[in-house]
Amino acid sequence: MKAFKIVIGFSLIVIFGYLLILVFQSEEKENFEGLNSSVETIDSIQPPNVNTIEVDSISMDQSLIFDFKGVVNGNKFEVYQLENKLSERKLSFYGFEKIISSDLNLDENPEFWLQFQLNNQYKYLGFQLEKGKLITLNFPSIRGRQQVGYIGNDSLYLEKGLLVREFQFKNDPFAEMSNGFRKCYYAFGKDKSFVLKKTLDYEK
Repeated sequence: MKAFKIVIGFSLIVIFGYLLILVFQSEEKENFEGLNSSVETIDSIQPPNVNTIEVDSISMDQSLIFDFKGVVNGNKFEVYQLENKLSERKLSFYGFEKIISSDLNLDENPEFWLQFQLNNQYKYLGFQLEKGKLITLNFPSIRGRQQVGYIGNDSLYLEKGLLVREFQFKNDPFAEMSNGFRKCYYAFGKDKSFVLKKTLDYEK
C-alpha cells in the first residue's frame, strides 16, 4: 500500500512537471511570435511620401533649393547655382518682405515665390528657373468667396506639397465665424497652372 502511494505521488509530480513545461513552452512561443510580429511591423513602416521639396531659408531675402539660391538684392531678383549667377530680373513691386522656394510640380526646376507689402496691400511674384532662364509665374489672386471680408495680414508658406496663402478676414456673413483667418491651398502643376484645392477658416 505504501509503495502504491509512492508511485501515485511520483506520477503526480511527473505529470505536474510536464504540465509546467508545456505552459512554459507555450508562453515562450507566444512571446517569440509577438516579437516577430513587432519586427514585421517595424520593417513594414515606410518613409512618408514626400511630394514636395522643403526649403532652407538663409534669411528673409535668400532661399535655397537643390544647389540653387534665390536672392532679392535691392530691386533685383537674382538666381545663383553654387556661386555662379544664372539669371536676374528687375522687380516691379516695392515693399519686399520675404522669399521662399520649392519644387511643387516635381519637375526639378526650382520655383521662387516673393511676397511684397505696400500700404497693407500684398502682392506676389512667382518665378521658375528653366534652362538657366527665369519664367514669370502668374500667382493667383484671391477672388470670389475667398475674398469676402479680406483685411490683409498675409503670409505665404508651403504645407504638404501645397502653396498656402493665409490672411485675416472680418465681417464675413458666409463664414462659420464672422472674424478669423483664412488659408487658401494651391497646387502648382507641370503646366504651370494653379488649382485652388481648399480653403480653411479658423480662429487664433
